[in-house]
Order: sequence, then structure tokens, then C-alpha cells
Amino acid sequence: MADKYLGYRYAIILGALLMALGEFMILGGTEEWLLIGMGAIIIGNGYFKANISTIVGKLYADGDPKRDAGFTIFYIGINVGALMATTIVAYVGETYGFKYGFGLAGIGMLLGWFIFSAGRKQYAAAEGLEVHEAGKKKVLGPLNALHVITIISFLLIPVCYLLIANNEILSFMFLILFIIVAYNLISAGAKEGVIWRDRMIALVIFILINIVFWACFEQAGTSLTLFADRNVSREILGWTMPASMTQFFNPFFIITFGSVFSLMWVKLSKIGKNPSIPMKFALGILQLGLGFLVTLIGLSMESDFQVPLLTLVILYMLHTTGELFLSPIGLSMVTKLAPKHMAGTAMGGWFLSFAIANLLGGYIASMTGAEHGGAEHDKDAFTVETTVKDAIAKIGNDTIKFEDWKALKEGDPVNITMSYYMDIEDWVQFRELQQNADLSTWKTSRTANDTLTEPAAWLNADAWASLSERYTAILKVDEEAGENAGLDFKSWKYYRGGLADMDADGQALAAAFKTHQSTVLEAGLNKYVSIFSTIGYVLIGIAILIALLSKPLQKLMHGVV
Repeated sequence: MADKYLGYRYAIILGALLMALGEFMILGGTEEWLLIGMGAIIIGNGYFKANISTIVGKLYADGDPKRDAGFTIFYIGINVGALMATTIVAYVGETYGFKYGFGLAGIGMLLGWFIFSAGRKQYAAAEGLEVHEAGKKKVLGPLNALHVITIISFLLIPVCYLLIANNEILSFMFLILFIIVAYNLISAGAKEGVIWRDRMIALVIFILINIVFWACFEQAGTSLTLFADRNVSREILGWTMPASMTQFFNPFFIITFGSVFSLMWVKLSKIGKNPSIPMKFALGILQLGLGFLVTLIGLSMESDFQVPLLTLVILYMLHTTGELFLSPIGLSMVTKLAPKHMAGTAMGGWFLSFAIANLLGGYIASMTGAEHGGAEHDKDAFTVETTVKDAIAKIGNDTIKFEDWKALKEGDPVNITMSYYMDIEDWVQFRELQQNADLSTWKTSRTANDTLTEPAAWLNADAWASLSERYTAILKVDEEAGENAGLDFKSWKYYRGGLADMDADGQALAAAFKTHQSTVLEAGLNKYVSIFSTIGYVLIGIAILIALLSKPLQKLMHGVV
């Protein structure tokens, strides 16, 4: 759209406004608003991210050795924002509610749009900024192509909502998209001649390498954050760092090392020692693999099934230096390999690799237990996966309306499943009994949940109100207790599995849970480290393979360095 119709400036502004709109939509606080907001962010990011990178590339002449350094500086700028997101926004989210963190991000996006618009003279030399003639042509009455594309962009938000809500089709969709994009890039290059065809083949190979790198790197936002939450000692001088804030290490190291790398590429070019692009990719993946292997060292230093925080610090440092070898260099490489008239399209193909990588990263995270896929269930049957809305429909009683049904706690979703309700009830019963009962008493008290076979038995207004009152009372006690609060619901959900099967009847409930918790922590730590180390060894093998094939890859690039 930007290459042929909108121009890069309008595409970026449209993207920024769509992303800000999406952030503010999430303030609605419901699952529906969350998914709709994500849809707007996705459409906006498609316009924003690829095209702003394209502008950076167009500020440098062909063959300018400063291009890699320029992209590294650009990358530092991005990570100043990432540093704020993982400190200020994470704090606001953890303290006041994550929807307010999204609202703060929306304000930041509007500020970014203002700075981009106000500083247009600074990037005026880039080609393709303005709306193209094809974008100005009338295509639908008084509407030109730019107007129609803008309207369609907003109409695509509900399409994205449906794709997110039904994400089981994404694997198939991404495979088809990758084949189409790879074919279009290579065929478009072939029309320009043998050199451009070979360069597009090289680009497709680098896209595949990029998928491998980011599928593993993006464990930062999933399995590595949960690893930090469960198996990393995060106490610093009496203060416990929130697990979400461990994401701050990556942007911190990028800002710290980014300038060094930017100067390093220029200096190495001057003395003829700058590694080739394939070798930089190999070295980047090598460092990513070594970062995962650091967890083996951490395991040897564990105490109470928690590894030192230094484990994560060194892991993220190696991941970051690997990222600086690969990511800004990759952005720069795309602008070098692609013909000028399809620079935005090639960059779009490059960012498609991030989407595929995040999908694969989710599958990898699920192996560690970081994500739990819900099993398919029969919506016509009454099961633990039946929602409040479905249950009311099954009852078929006009006196009960979903619109009038209340959440268990203000701010919680209303349309919960029976499974979630039972989790809350188990937790409430545990908290009420933990100081004064044994394990067998708790086991007996929770069996009533397992006998619910009818929707009306579950949606009993009196039982619902009673649980709501008890649930809210415990949360209020925890809020007043602060750091001395009891076991929270999130931790309960993670640790409780298998507690009911413990052969420790007669043992005090709190003591039985603590014993069980240690067992879960030990098993979790060993599982995390086993999977992380396996990923590390595989990545090192891939890095060696890329290094061995670096010369044939370099030949395909026909002089691009």
C-alpha cells in the first residue's frame, strides 16, 4: 500500500493513529475490547513498523557503510521506548491494572505521531514519502484510492478480531502467506534480472533464519518471564523485582551496547574486517544459543529451587548482543537487497517472519508449560468449559439474563467458565482452611464442585453471591496485608495441581501445600532448564551450519555487504 499508493509518511501516520486507537480500546476492560483493540494495533503496526524502517534505509546512498550504523542507532531509539514499556508501563500495569498500562502506551503512541509529524524536515531526503499518483486517483465516486484504503483499513479491525479469536487457523494461514510472499519476491526479482533474482532468493533464506532466531528469542515474553516468576530469586536489597520487569534487561543492554556496535561496524568496515551478513547472522544465533545454556550454570547455583537473578542478567545480555548482530543488520540488509520500487513490500515480507516466529515461539513456550491450550469441548453438553452465557442459554429461563449477571469481583470477566469458578472456589476454601485444618478436611470440602451436573445447580444465585463475598473479603485482607499477603490466586492455580492426590491425609493443610509446592518448583526448574539447554544446543548447531554456508549465501547477494 505504501509503495504503490499511500507513500511512507501517510502510511506511518495512519498506522500510529490505528495503534493508539487500539491501545485505548483495551481500556474497555473486557475480553472483547481487548481482542478488538489488538486487531486495531495489528493493522496499525502493519503500516507503521515496516515503513518507518524503510524510510531509515532510504536516507542512505547505495553502498554507504554508515547504513548498518544508522539502523543500529534507529534500533537504540526503539529500545528507549521498550525500556519505558518494561519499567514505567509494567509498573502501572502491575500496580493499577494492565489495561491502564495499555492506555499509557496509547498516549506514548500519540506522542510518537506528533514527533514524527513535527520532525518531517529531518527525513525529507527519503524517496517515496508523499502520496503516489495512483493514491490520488478517484476510484469510488468522490473517493480516491487513499480514502478507500483508509476506510478498508478500519474495516479490517473486526477481521483481525475474528482471526485472534479463532487462532487455530493461523498456522495454515501463515504457511500460505509465506509461500505467496516468497514467490512474489523471487518472481519480482527475476523480472529485474538474474542478480535481483538471486538477491531475493537470499532474502527468503534470511527470512527463514530470522524465523528461527525470533521464535527462540521471543521466549522472553512467555516462558522466560514465567521462569523468572517461578524459579528465579528476584530479591534485591529487600525489594522483589516483579517478573514482568525482568523484560527491562533487553532494552537496557541494547541502549548500553547499541552505540558501541554502531561504531564497531564503521571501524571494522574501514579496516576491511567487517564480517559478512551471513556471518553476522551466524554469530547472532550463536550468542542466542549460549544465552540459553547459561541456565545450566544457574541450575548448579540454585537454592530452594530458584536460580540467582544473575542467570537472567547474563542470559539477556547474550541474547541482546546476538540481537544486535542480527536484527538491525537484517533491517539494513532488506533495504540493500530489494529493488527500490518494492522496498516496502520486501520489508513487509521481513516482518512476516516475525509473525511466524511468534507463532512458533508460542508452541515452544507451551512445551515448558508456559501456555496451556484448552481442549475442544461439546458446546451442547454441560462441562467444566461451559461459560456463564452458555449455561444461561441451556437453562432457558427468561428470569435469568446474562446482561443482569454479575462478575464474582468488580473488574473480573463476567462470562467465565465453570472451571474458572471452581478454581476460585477451591482457592477460597484453601485460604479459609489453611491455618486450621488438615489436607483431608480440605479434600472433603471441595468435592461438592465435582457433583455439579446441571447449569442451574452451578448458576445458583445464592451460592454465587456467597462465593463473591468470600472471594472479595480475602482479596481485601491481602490488599491490607501488602507484602505479608497470603497465597495469591495466580500462584494457587500454578501450584495446586496434584495437591488433591497427595498421600498426606492428617498433615496440616499449609504444611502439605508447602511440601507440594517444593515438588512442583523442583520439577518446573528441571523442565525449564532441560528445554532451554536443548534450545541452546540446537541454535549453536544452526549457527555452525550458517557459518559453513556463508560463502554460497554471500555469492547469492552479488556484492551486498
